[in-house]
Amino acid sequence: MIRTACLLPASLLLAMTLTGCQNVKRPVTLVNNVSAIRAEEQDKKQREAERMQQCQGELEAMRNIDPEKYQKFKREFDTLMSGAAQYAGMRPRINTDTQQTVDALYRYRTNRLCADISTTMMTGLADRGERIQ
Repeated sequence: MIRTACLLPASLLLAMTLTGCQNVKRPVTLVNNVSAIRAEEQDKKQREAERMQQCQGELEAMRNIDPEKYQKFKREFDTLMSGAAQYAGMRPRINTDTQQTVDALYRYRTNRLCADISTTMMTGLADRGERIQ
């Protein structure tokens, strides 16, 4: 009887202690998760910036490959970047659902334009290579 009486408070104390430890670990885990998310967002932004630099570099190289297509893509690129800059200025005042939708739209349009630029560059360079033979 005495042992059972001692075990109950000891079990309760152990459970409370373990619960307390879990509460301490949660904020540390939460901080680690937030840090990981921020690092991932920074990596994503870095990759996006590098991809845009690559796209712009290919566009500039197109000037020598196909000046007509360069002018077309340059106008489209400048228009898209202008719209994105304008949107970026108002983005914080827009609700989250709209932000996600418009972000996806700009991401799609940018990816599509850069893919078109890359394809045009590859085709132009391949055509040049075939004419040399």
